[in-house]
Amino acid sequence: MTEFSHTRLLQQEELNEVLGARDDIFLSEYETQVGEFTLREGPFDHYQRSIEVNNCSDGFEVTESFRYTIASPVWRRLLHFPIKKALQKRSYSGKSFWWAPPNRFDTSTSRTVSFLCVAAVVTGFLGALIGQTATFATEEFGADDRAQGILLASIRIGTLITVLVSALADRHGRKRLLIFSMWGGCSLSLLSAFAPNLIALGVTQSMARGFATSISILIGIMAAEASPKGSRAYIAGLLTLTAGLGAGIPVWFLFLADLHIRGWRLLFLASLFFFPVVMWIRSNLQESERYQRHKKLSENTNETQKQYLIISRVIFLAAVAFLLFIFVAPASQFRNEFLRDERNFSAAKITLFLVTAHTPQIIGVAIAAKLSDRKGRRPVAVIAVGLGSFFTVCAYSFSGFGMWAVAVLSGIISAGAGPSLGVYGAEMFGTGRRGQINGFLSLIAVLGSAVGLLLCGDLSERLGSFGQTFTILAICPFLVVLIIIFFFPESANQELEDLNPENKAIA
Repeated sequence: MTEFSHTRLLQQEELNEVLGARDDIFLSEYETQVGEFTLREGPFDHYQRSIEVNNCSDGFEVTESFRYTIASPVWRRLLHFPIKKALQKRSYSGKSFWWAPPNRFDTSTSRTVSFLCVAAVVTGFLGALIGQTATFATEEFGADDRAQGILLASIRIGTLITVLVSALADRHGRKRLLIFSMWGGCSLSLLSAFAPNLIALGVTQSMARGFATSISILIGIMAAEASPKGSRAYIAGLLTLTAGLGAGIPVWFLFLADLHIRGWRLLFLASLFFFPVVMWIRSNLQESERYQRHKKLSENTNETQKQYLIISRVIFLAAVAFLLFIFVAPASQFRNEFLRDERNFSAAKITLFLVTAHTPQIIGVAIAAKLSDRKGRRPVAVIAVGLGSFFTVCAYSFSGFGMWAVAVLSGIISAGAGPSLGVYGAEMFGTGRRGQINGFLSLIAVLGSAVGLLLCGDLSERLGSFGQTFTILAICPFLVVLIIIFFFPESANQELEDLNPENKAIA
């Protein structure tokens, strides 16, 4: 529990403000007795504020004392100073602090988002492993770029696991399938450390990648179902950042691959450290309230709740997923190969480049998350996909300082696609179909990534240049921009139930 006091000299008007119960975009209080306040709604497990007033010649000496526990396990230390500053300063006229969500979070939402962000770290780690290590694994097994492309494409077949798990989540609950996926992903990644050949590595990582994608989908669904209507993109941004933190772990330790030709295997062994994390999340994360209400309604009425499924939404989201991942997947997965072969980078230098290029993405995610909730998803997505893809092509075409600078710019702009596009999968479909349709969309995205990886592996061998290869592939994200502009609906600041009305229950 955090306790602190601060004393200020106030005039009568300011004193009246302080003596009133706080009710703003950050938290809501109610008065228990004169000068004592407790929490009505806000991001705390426990909260108390007390006021002591002393008259003085220049006004009133006011001491405010706070006792509270932030409802955000793991992230409390990170939030300590921003929240302490917010409590001291207060928020007036409905204005939010720059780091705070657009809507007030209650205790349940704060705890749920906190646990989901930890799960996002796990899925980020699992999803990044093969991409960061593939170039070193193929070196040990004596394979070329084309074989690496086939490896990276073949592991996408694991998305069949994702489709099954996501569909089951609509029947058996989000939490149960999330925990199952985390166990499966960590176990199979650990097993990958002992792969005797490229085929075995592909098989284990195919299954692990399927579970990792399931984790990503389920935390996105649970986050959207727990979020206030005006903060879904904000939460998607938090999940993007924490998934990026997890994806950064293999990057930070990529230097281990330089120690020995089998050094890349140590990164897969690190999966062992996530087993206690999965157990902790299992013990503390609560099932989605929206899902519980939906399931209870169906059980009590002994009927099936049918929801409108707007087919055009499925078609447009599937087209965007397919086209975008034709470009995004190889741009991410072949980066290390490009740096090693065309720029002669060592593993340590690759790590430095990736940290330099990826860390500033925090800026892009933070800005895009706020703008997506306030100004709308579509304009942010158009800029993120269009300009981000253009600068990605430049990063693969330039060398020296220009490559580093453009890579940073590309990362910042492209990062905006996460919070702006990432929320559509959960927003466009009802509670009873959300997992099923998102599993299908992940299958389409994986098909796109497999096509992109195969094309990139083949074209890079034929053309001898990743720069020319990505110039050709860049037509796909620009088609995505056109689809977003002309066909995507705007979903900001609308309740999920308004976006997806239910039909009357039928037997």
